Amino acid sequence: MESDEANVKFMRKQKKEIFVFPETYDTSMDERGRLMRRGIMRYANLAFVITLTCISPCVKKRFPTMDHLVEAGILLPNEKKIMEHLKTSHSTYWMPLVWASSIAIRARKEGRIRDDFALNTLVEAIANYRSLCGGLYNYDWISIPLVYTQVVTLVVYTYFLSTLMGRQYLDPVQGYPGYDVDLYIPVFNFLQFFFYMGWLKVAETLVNPFGEDDDDFEVNWIIDRDIQ
Repeated sequence: MESDEANVKFMRKQKKEIFVFPETYDTSMDERGRLMRRGIMRYANLAFVITLTCISPCVKKRFPTMDHLVEAGILLPNEKKIMEHLKTSHSTYWMPLVWASSIAIRARKEGRIRDDFALNTLVEAIANYRSLCGGLYNYDWISIPLVYTQVVTLVVYTYFLSTLMGRQYLDPVQGYPGYDVDLYIPVFNFLQFFFYMGWLKVAETLVNPFGEDDDDFEVNWIIDRDIQ
């Protein structure tokens, strides 16, 4: 969960850099330059949305197909055809970022980016953003093995079923030394039960931090904010 949260925060920082660099290094303020900057930012948002559709159920419900991305204005119809013609069984989250790099290179050839250092900084930010999208995709693809969750659940429930019988208090009528007080409420057993079961429920929640639970990331809100 901490790795996912750090990854998302760093992605937001890289996306901010992708937006700031064209604004800073683009020496032309005409309509074409503005469209280039908006195109780079749209491709960054598109790559993020495509990545989330692969790992987040709520985003997948919002954008189940590429036609929904076209309706939302994130993807253009001609770009949809290009992505559909790419025959691959893997995710194509990286393709919009390749297009964004092409726009940056075209802007440099037209003299809209003032030097090669600025171009390299912008392309490097796009490349870092692409690797972070791939990191999120890999976190979901190579998740915690199901057998770990099953073993931990079995151990916790078996432990408390055994303690239910193994920690019964002795009958004080029998006169055992040191057992003169009859306790009816196993306070420490209750505390152990609350702690272990609480940790187990937290671990089950952390298996998918991009789900639909209350404690998961508000990915739809992040998408709306980035588009705005």
